[in-house]
Amino acid sequence: MTDLAGEMKREGLDVISLSVGEPDFGTPARIGAAGERAIAEGQTKYSPNAGLASLREAVARKLAQENDIAGLDPSGANILVTNGAKQAIAEAVLATCAAGDEVIVPAPYWVSYPEIARLAGAEPVVVETRLEENFLLTAEALEQALTPASRVLILCSPSNPTGSVYSRAQMQALARVVATHPRLLVISDEIYEHIYYGGGGGGDDGGEDGGEDDGGGLL
Repeated sequence: MTDLAGEMKREGLDVISLSVGEPDFGTPARIGAAGERAIAEGQTKYSPNAGLASLREAVARKLAQENDIAGLDPSGANILVTNGAKQAIAEAVLATCAAGDEVIVPAPYWVSYPEIARLAGAEPVVVETRLEENFLLTAEALEQALTPASRVLILCSPSNPTGSVYSRAQMQALARVVATHPRLLVISDEIYEHIYYGGGGGGDDGGEDGGEDDGGGLL
């Protein structure tokens, strides 16, 4: 779709492309300047496999301060930096899934989720959501979808493609179901965390305080 939109624009057509998630503005000047400084300072060599230590430390601080996640090593020892969310999701699924496993994917979903599951030899289990429930996965629907083969649940909030946001109460309801299935891991895709225009801090309704985090988050 992205290629088709590009071809139509080159033909002079007025096109609004809703395909690739890409901003309609250039790279902010301060980011470009930081990239130029890094090149000038020789920061062009291989970094540690897990990412630069200073970056992992900054991510740990962000998670503690903005997301109220307790128990993280401030050195970033349990932080892994990737070249984007797709790489992170693929590596997480490949590391945890094998043939016979199931990956729970609420629909509508980002197009790559089921294919990443298949790449790992797992079976994607698509769980349909309803307009009346704002296209959000409910605890009841999750419970019905789970089997002994369930290995990973992928959640995306704010959602791609619907934009729907789970409230804290909705997340806690899902967490209670997940807690009854010790084999089930949760991948929380939060790439659009700061693209949120509602009140209450991304749908947080002031529920119980979060505890130590044992899941996986993608930022």
